[in-house]
Amino acid sequence: MTGIGIGTAPTVPYGLSPGLTVSEALALPCLSGARLVAGTSGRGRRIRVVNIMEVPDIVRWMRGGELLLTTAYAVRDDAEALSDLVPVLAERGLAALAVKVGPYLPALPPVMLAVADELGFPVVELPGAVMFNDILSEVLGTVLNRQALELERSRAIHERLTAVALDGGSYQELMNVLLELSGCAAAVLDEHGWILASAGSPPPDRPPAAERAIETGTGASGAVALWRDDAAAADHGTGAAMPSPHELDTHQRMALEHATTVAATIAAQERALASRQQRYRTLLLMELVSRPPRDRAETARRAAAMGWNLRLPRAVVLVEVASTGTGGPTDTELSLEERLLPLVRSAAGPCAIIWGSQSGLVLLAEPGPSLNGRCQALHAAVTAAHPDWDVAVAAGTVRDDFTDYHHSYEEAAQTLTLGRELHGPDFVRGYADLGVYRLLGQLPAAELTALVDDALGPLLAHDAEHEGSLVETLGVYLLQDRNGVATAARLHVHYNTLRYRLRQIDRLTGGLERRPTTRLQTELAVHAYRLLSARDRR
Repeated sequence: MTGIGIGTAPTVPYGLSPGLTVSEALALPCLSGARLVAGTSGRGRRIRVVNIMEVPDIVRWMRGGELLLTTAYAVRDDAEALSDLVPVLAERGLAALAVKVGPYLPALPPVMLAVADELGFPVVELPGAVMFNDILSEVLGTVLNRQALELERSRAIHERLTAVALDGGSYQELMNVLLELSGCAAAVLDEHGWILASAGSPPPDRPPAAERAIETGTGASGAVALWRDDAAAADHGTGAAMPSPHELDTHQRMALEHATTVAATIAAQERALASRQQRYRTLLLMELVSRPPRDRAETARRAAAMGWNLRLPRAVVLVEVASTGTGGPTDTELSLEERLLPLVRSAAGPCAIIWGSQSGLVLLAEPGPSLNGRCQALHAAVTAAHPDWDVAVAAGTVRDDFTDYHHSYEEAAQTLTLGRELHGPDFVRGYADLGVYRLLGQLPAAELTALVDDALGPLLAHDAEHEGSLVETLGVYLLQDRNGVATAARLHVHYNTLRYRLRQIDRLTGGLERRPTTRLQTELAVHAYRLLSARDRR
């Protein structure tokens, strides 16, 4: 197969004929005695208008595409000036120069003909008896008639293809109509060259073949390509080589151009629909996890319309990712959600409802045999693809009723924040793993604050006054089961520095190893302080 294509911007205005070729013009009755005497390689140049030159100065007013008629009277005695005129006309993009040979110019100078041959610029010899008015009338009339015909054909093609978009048609319906109108295999290609829809027999769905087909265009989604089979290509003298877009006939180009515009319209419609659906979907999900539904039946109806089964037990799971080096989660044109979804779909389970957050994903996941096992599988799926990422996975408790999903979300958010505080940026934890924090989380904030002030007030005052870190040191010391060496290593301080801080803590609190109830209160206060800090950062 050989192919050509076009993107969203047509190279020829809709409905306008590119005019007559020089060869076609010479076949008209008004030019029956004319001869193409030089520049024959340019006989395919298009004539869009006819003009008459009496003085060489007229050249600067030419815009291209003109068949220029002249008696060469002004330069009849200057063969060099006539020869110098040919490169200027060729540079201006004129279609051809037609010179009347007769009383003023008995013959065309050989030097002029040689220059025209070299430039491929057609020079036509007109017989002395020909009338310029006849040429003007017939050539222009033919061009205008052809344009009128092509305008009508363009309108019909445009209406036929536009009807597909207006009727809500798909890419496939558009390609079926394009095949019928052009007689060529047709396909819509995405930005990578993969075939989205096709009609006829386009090449196999391989990006290299598609990229060869799009000789022009932007490469955006919705690009359209046409292919001829090899036999047709051979008939055009191109064999297996890539043909030029201009080798399509006018109505094929019209169909291709109009289809490209309609494909872009369909793509815009699909993007708008997908965007509306995504907004609707995200809004419903955020309602489910942020508060109890106002109308249980209405929420269930909306969820069913999205294909979600809310009768299954589910837990909210939060996945948050961050890079530890180059090539981070946002260093790509794809959104973070688009990058993560293919990685976690299998691990999340077939009925999981997944959507994107600013730093990762939110899931309404089935627990399966083990919610912790599900979370471990999610963590492994992401880290296997991106070992240089820190991946935090936090889960709330499983809820049987969708009206309680907001509780699971709160638990997952709390677990995520506390997990970062306790374990750093890479961990897997469920709310059930929080231990004492689950108990403290049930207390009002005022009670937690009172507990912290009673047990840690002197340490907090000291840290505020001296920009110290006694509270942090105490928390790490307890977390390391009162192991001084491990605590110093975790804090990245010298052991003697740690001993000095512990003596200060003993002095300000009255001693860490005093009565068991007081020691327990101090430890609980440290956990309460950590919990309040985590809440403040959410």
